[in-house]
Amino acid sequence: MNLKIPVLALLFLCLSVPGRTQMKTMELEEVVIEGLPFEKFSSGSKIVKSDSLTMAQLGQETLAQYVLRNTTGYIKEQGHKMLASVSFRGTGSSHTGVFWHGVNINSLTLGSTNFSGVPLFLFDDIAVHYGGASSLHGSDAIGGSIHLNSTPTWEDGAHAQFRYDYGSFGNHFSGVKVNFGNGKWEAKTRAFNHMLKNNFKYSVTDRLGNNSEIEQEHAEVHNYGVLQEVNGKISKRGFLSLKGWFGKNRYEIQPMMVTYPGQPQDGDEIFDRNLRLVAEYQHFYRRGALSSSLGYVRDYQLFDESDVIETKRGIASLSYEWNMDEKTILKAGGASKYIVPNVWAYQEDLTEWRSDVFISVKRMILENWSASLNARKTFVPFTVAPVAPSLSTGYRIKKGRSVLAFRAQLERSYRVPTFNDRYWGEQGRPDLKSEHGFSVELGHNFVHQGESDRFEFDISGYYMKQDDWIAWKPTDNLWRPFNLKKVEAAGVEVQGKYGQKIRAVQFEVGGLYALNRSVLLEGVSENDAAVGYQLPYTPKHRAVLYASLMYKKFRLSINNQYTGTRYGIDVIHEKIEGFFLTDLRFGKDFSLGEHHFSLEGQVLNVFDVAYQNVKRYAMPGRNYLMSINFYLSN
Repeated sequence: MNLKIPVLALLFLCLSVPGRTQMKTMELEEVVIEGLPFEKFSSGSKIVKSDSLTMAQLGQETLAQYVLRNTTGYIKEQGHKMLASVSFRGTGSSHTGVFWHGVNINSLTLGSTNFSGVPLFLFDDIAVHYGGASSLHGSDAIGGSIHLNSTPTWEDGAHAQFRYDYGSFGNHFSGVKVNFGNGKWEAKTRAFNHMLKNNFKYSVTDRLGNNSEIEQEHAEVHNYGVLQEVNGKISKRGFLSLKGWFGKNRYEIQPMMVTYPGQPQDGDEIFDRNLRLVAEYQHFYRRGALSSSLGYVRDYQLFDESDVIETKRGIASLSYEWNMDEKTILKAGGASKYIVPNVWAYQEDLTEWRSDVFISVKRMILENWSASLNARKTFVPFTVAPVAPSLSTGYRIKKGRSVLAFRAQLERSYRVPTFNDRYWGEQGRPDLKSEHGFSVELGHNFVHQGESDRFEFDISGYYMKQDDWIAWKPTDNLWRPFNLKKVEAAGVEVQGKYGQKIRAVQFEVGGLYALNRSVLLEGVSENDAAVGYQLPYTPKHRAVLYASLMYKKFRLSINNQYTGTRYGIDVIHEKIEGFFLTDLRFGKDFSLGEHHFSLEGQVLNVFDVAYQNVKRYAMPGRNYLMSINFYLSN
């Protein structure tokens, strides 16, 4: 791969990394609501949050694109805008929890989320919690967790945003956001519609060395969704929130690359429908707060108009947070869910109860030194989930305009087997054990805030070991799951940024880098040749370099992503070359009295790199996107 052009480009363009900003804290008379309830009990954790500029520019971007551009995580995308699974810190796709207002939206059948099917246009805030956090979030939070949120604004009046995108390969996106409020009640409505023909071209070379250009077929995407939210201050100490998120996705599953012109490109189709409802109530007392929620999630999938995969779950949770004294906070509670699956490959009349109890304590040991102790126990009817404790600590030193912080965490994590693992036809195994392991992490953060500039640097080192890792292997002419793998992961993550304002010019420079060593210690058999090798589709090296420049109402940014060499399912013989991608974004804002609008353009894969994320699945070359946004206020 030729990196000369991208590297030269970096010499002339500033590089930046997304900011780590504090979530808004809002006073509701005597009530205070924080954006991330778990953050205060994460003294030793690495939590990175989206900044307002990044969120304002999000249109048709999905969670997959956000992770690739703004984090050290890796996205395995099985074709353009197709099934996208995540890997944080060398773990698998089912080892990252995705939470919407505290509800884990991972599929109960597969155990993971399709990151291409999560539209960021609907949300206000995104937070990435790196590393194991089962003590706080439960099953799945081993490599990391992602939290999607909407934040009350309590503004008086009406506000609206209308957006339209048009791009290459039949790419159309339209979206609307409308907010109404009177300072005590507010309603938010967000809706979008996205269509993509996905008919990009790619090159193939046959055995004789002849080059041909193929147009991609049968890979269309059509997604739409709506999110409705109502927030109210029903008393001086009470806060009520009702949220509903409905999404529908249709995918023509992108076929593998052909080897010669005219070869059939047959594909299958998948229809997804997801309904997620959450009602939350918080009541604040003089020295504490009671939080409760009720939720309902229905995930429905139809494969090739014949095979139904559906799950329904009702969720209830209750917790109380008590300020014991000026230095100690205690939180305790529990949650329960009732699950009803309807899957063509399962036996009939399956139902399941799952419950959690948890406790968290935070103590200020000294003025700048805090420690958190968390523990969670999950009860499931089919196996034993281990108690998941964690101990973390953080220490801050402030001198003048600089803050130096240190953090450390020791965590036990787990993941319970999925419904597919236990009940898929004759292949499922109800006797599977939960995956379990531990992780340790050390980190350091430095921030200097000058009068017109800001510098931030962060470094983390971690070690993780997971046992009873579930793997499917062939036996008696059937593929079945077994608790056979033991995996060890260790690595370093570094990120930094520098920003400055000089009169009417603002710029930021920075980047992220991750070194990930994730190897198999014990395999699916005694003679497993993959032992000692890096896990499939887990790059050792990932880097992101950013740039942003703003002058008055003009803005320019560049995003560079490097993904290192990966290995396919056959980690010994199936090598997939790394790739370096560059995206360019530019735009201008215009004022119309109290209203304004913006025009924006993007050039994606600027250097027209030919690459594969998953072996034999084509990805597009250089392509374009134009956007227009209208913002109206009353």
